[in-house]
Amino acid sequence: MDFVLRGREYQIDKISIIKAVSGAYPKGTDRRSKYCVEIAGKHYPIKQPVHLVTGLPYIAFTAMDAYRILEKAGFAIHNIEDHKEKQPDKVKERNTLKFAVVLANDEDGYFIASCPALPGCHSQGHTKEEAVANVSEAIRGYIASLRKHGEPVPCITEVQEVEVTA
Repeated sequence: MDFVLRGREYQIDKISIIKAVSGAYPKGTDRRSKYCVEIAGKHYPIKQPVHLVTGLPYIAFTAMDAYRILEKAGFAIHNIEDHKEKQPDKVKERNTLKFAVVLANDEDGYFIASCPALPGCHSQGHTKEEAVANVSEAIRGYIASLRKHGEPVPCITEVQEVEVTA
């Protein structure tokens, strides 16, 4: 289907929308959002899939534009409030993500914990356990920020140790 948004023509169909949202987590909604769309078992605010498929910033199109596009593509649009009543809080049901964490000692005896997959994500603790607990909290905050800003969450498929002779 062809759509025109802000003077630009887009070729958007159900498959392109599904591909665009694959790997993206639904953004949290603000109080202005009233509608959501279910795609692959996840409920997205209606502007998010349109943003992902067109690359347009959220401010460049209206919720009505998104509603029209998603409806014409064959998606059912739901009222967020109705969805909240029918579905319990699913925050706990999100996928569990695993990240490699590197531990090192510093000169003051603290343990430094870093997550290489998330640049700048570091923490510390008096013990290994405390450092791991602290970096876990830092990782959760980092991921929340990525999701809030519509950025993808990197995933690591494998971690290997490499042995070298120096």
